[in-house]
Amino acid sequence: MKKLTVLLSIMALILVPAVAGAQLPGSPLPEAAIEVEHWEFRDDNWVHFPDGSLDALGRAFRSGGGVGNCNRAVWTMDITNHVALAQWSSWGITGSRWDWRVLKPGEYAADCMGFWLQSNEAIAIDFEGFDDLARITPGGVKQTIDTFYSYGDSINTAVANGWTRATDLNGVDVVIPDTATLHAGSTVKLFNRIIVDVWNSAGEYEDTAVVTLSLVNQQPWVAPAGAWATP
Repeated sequence: MKKLTVLLSIMALILVPAVAGAQLPGSPLPEAAIEVEHWEFRDDNWVHFPDGSLDALGRAFRSGGGVGNCNRAVWTMDITNHVALAQWSSWGITGSRWDWRVLKPGEYAADCMGFWLQSNEAIAIDFEGFDDLARITPGGVKQTIDTFYSYGDSINTAVANGWTRATDLNGVDVVIPDTATLHAGSTVKLFNRIIVDVWNSAGEYEDTAVVTLSLVNQQPWVAPAGAWATP
């Protein structure tokens, strides 16, 4: 289950927009730091941004300084160039819902969706609400359909990787580590398997789950919804 959970954790970007997670304290600006204008290279041109621009993707501040006046032969000046980089994520998904139409009892599996995730730091994942599909209308003999998930590039790979019961995903806290693979972007296919038996009454069955993605190393000057936090 561990391998499946780690790869399924990428599914966080499928169902829930990226939100800032627990923030680690970043380096505060030096005392009396002054924001200055800067330029950003966009579409083969250097674009000017004045200080205080909230449309900019970067901001620059100047602080410190010094003066000297005597007959000293040698002067030394310490210069510091510091960058505080925010965490970001990019993602894509081929779908966030799948529907079955089943005529007879049996076991069924489908490549229900593919998803892609990219980030410059670790991603924390939380699963809630995963369960067997439950009959929407009351009554019936068996009111749930056994539900499983797996991953791979084909059904044979998914079978080899093993099926995980839907309920086993709940309560699992997963962290996708900061690796070169995550920086480059990773793609995976998710497979869904259901077992419909003779005891399942006719009707509609459904489960709605929530997967939450958290950026684990966000800067305190980034707003929870992204972009610049209000001073």
